[in-house]
Amino acid sequence: MKQINAIIQSTGVPHILAGGLNSLDETDYSHERWTDIVKYYEEMGKPTPKVEVMKYLKSNGYVDAKYYAGECESVVMIAKGQSVQGTCKYGTRVDYILSSANAPYKFVPGSYSVISSKGTSDHHIVKVDLIKVTDSPQQCASKKIGQERKRRVKITHSSSPTKCIWKTHS
Repeated sequence: MKQINAIIQSTGVPHILAGGLNSLDETDYSHERWTDIVKYYEEMGKPTPKVEVMKYLKSNGYVDAKYYAGECESVVMIAKGQSVQGTCKYGTRVDYILSSANAPYKFVPGSYSVISSKGTSDHHIVKVDLIKVTDSPQQCASKKIGQERKRRVKITHSSSPTKCIWKTHS
């Protein structure tokens, strides 16, 4: 938690946060599935799964790429009561791609997927496409006006005193 807080505090610029956070997002699981996960951890002698990191990031406005999932073949079996594909051998999701609230890039709908690491890692690969966000409608309108002015071409025909202003279209 200290490490995540340090990352957030150290950067005042928009960013993408990606990697194995080894934290679970409780909202990925039904109550029954969550109970099974906790029981499994207890049987393995592990502490109860940590959810504080994801709660903290979400409360700080981070956007989770999982909401931009498309149709893809499951790499691991999605357990009953689980709304997202797991990224580790236990079938839970511990790897994330998150965007800070003010990032100039947004996730492309339908592009998030989990890809098999084919045994090169004990975690699967998570991927999402990004697009640069366009300006607000007001900024776009003012830019278009400026661009139209720049695109205007003054045409003078040497054999005629007639002058025209042509407006180009794109």
